[in-house]
Amino acid sequence: MNGQESAEGARAVVPTGKADAGQSVFVTKGCHQCHSAGATKLPPVELAPRLVIELGGDVHSKWTRDDYARAIMDPNHLVSEDYKIAMIRLGDHFKAENSPMPTFADVLRVSELIDLVTFLDSLTD
Repeated sequence: MNGQESAEGARAVVPTGKADAGQSVFVTKGCHQCHSAGATKLPPVELAPRLVIELGGDVHSKWTRDDYARAIMDPNHLVSEDYKIAMIRLGDHFKAENSPMPTFADVLRVSELIDLVTFLDSLTD
């Protein structure tokens, strides 16, 4: 299997970028405000309380660069069941169907997206 194919044999859309550049994008675009990145050391966050969504490890072990790219560009395509349940319990049915993550479609250059998803994909290696 070459680097452009997934485990299922489907051709990947997002090519491999530079993980170190992706880590920089992760910080400069503020992703670390709401997400941890495995064991990666990130700058401290001054927001409190905050929702911390863990990336990497077992939770996203089956995700591909394409999966990460879609989640970044269209966060509402897959809203966590745990988040939905929490919002319904709080009585906020609108939030239960919508991800708290903003879309980055108009914020990231293509090269930044490629590097970012390569960094995220590296968290489960």
